[in-house]
Amino acid sequence: MPLFVTAIRAEVEIDAPIEKVWAVLRDIPGYAAWNPFTPRIDTNLELGTPVILHVAMKPGKPLLVQKETMSQYEEGRLMAWGDVMGAAPLLKFERVQELTPLSSARTRYVTEDVFSGLLVPLVMGLYRSHIQRGFSATAEALKVRVEKG
Repeated sequence: MPLFVTAIRAEVEIDAPIEKVWAVLRDIPGYAAWNPFTPRIDTNLELGTPVILHVAMKPGKPLLVQKETMSQYEEGRLMAWGDVMGAAPLLKFERVQELTPLSSARTRYVTEDVFSGLLVPLVMGLYRSHIQRGFSATAEALKVRVEKG
């Protein structure tokens, strides 16, 4: 059987130093104040530990609660979490949020979720537009939050 792979991505350039952007991104309890897609995350940011996401997948619907695992963490630059469903695997996904300094006063934020497995066509058919909307909204909201202080 073929293994399907696809990615959903959003990025934005923020007029602020990387340290300022990271401070907002790393402040997980503060997400409710600015993050429209994932207003609540329960995690300690340690590799291998649970990440409980409360996601506004569809506007006007209850938050979707999803348990994933912290898969990457580089202080000041990157955090990622994901999950694997089934042994085939039926579905594997990892969301990476990464910062890159463009200058001493400008930073690029990228959020990307890579999906692979047999269920990718089904998941993309059901959720792709919602995930893309959420990622784009998160990137723009992070920019506004950081730039307005």
